[in-house]
Amino acid sequence: MEDSFNRRSITRDKILSKADLLKQKFRFKKSLGQNIFIGNTQNLLNLTNFMDDDFIIEVGTGTGDITKEIAKRVEFVRSYEIDERLKEFINENIIFYKNIEVKYMDFLLEDKFPESFKFFSNLPYSQAAEILKKCSMINSLKEGYFMIQKELGERIISKEGSKKYGAISIFLQTFFSFKSMKEFNKDLFYPKPKVDSIFIYFKRIREWNDEFELYETFLKDIFSRRRKKIKKYLSDYLNDMNIDTNLRPEDIKVEDYIKIYENFIRSKDKSHS
Repeated sequence: MEDSFNRRSITRDKILSKADLLKQKFRFKKSLGQNIFIGNTQNLLNLTNFMDDDFIIEVGTGTGDITKEIAKRVEFVRSYEIDERLKEFINENIIFYKNIEVKYMDFLLEDKFPESFKFFSNLPYSQAAEILKKCSMINSLKEGYFMIQKELGERIISKEGSKKYGAISIFLQTFFSFKSMKEFNKDLFYPKPKVDSIFIYFKRIREWNDEFELYETFLKDIFSRRRKKIKKYLSDYLNDMNIDTNLRPEDIKVEDYIKIYENFIRSKDKSHS
């Protein structure tokens, strides 16, 4: 159901006028997963808890419209944009803002971050999962918000017992707690995507360390056999754990997966000693 928030906050005429402007001046690349938010930016940012002393890292500057509005609320914004063709739009928006730095590079290649920061992104559809996995490895990232296609967002925040619960759910929920803030209709993006989006808040609950290096591969291997009961291939790693071995992978809690993985790592260390 389309909520009244979207209907009241932006008219069809406003959507068309901005979309038409972009269409006239810019050709988006499907390979980059670019979908610019053309809804009411103020109402979107009112869903956040940004403070005037925050350092924000934004991934996907787009036209700079949201970047500029974030900068009005916080101390500093560093924004990453992979498509340098958007410089004209961005420069028009940020020219008078001294607290904005735009880096024209792939965020996935960045390796230098401030000691503490919050995150914001209208995630590019093509790289959403990879960007969030990188975020899990940056311990100075404490909390943030992202817009993501609804289907993937629901997979990320789903709980055990759900058909949508899988390796990506467990991996990300190991490091962050997630809260769905609001759904946004696909009409509020340009180019118009095929699906609606969801705006999600996340907060760090566990720090990354090198012991998690094999974690993603471990989880993907388990869920490649999700129809089988775990006793067929996880029995060696369930020592002293009160887990029903007749369960299937989608029925096990995140905290139990962490313990199973710890046993897996210990068994590997013993085999190499």
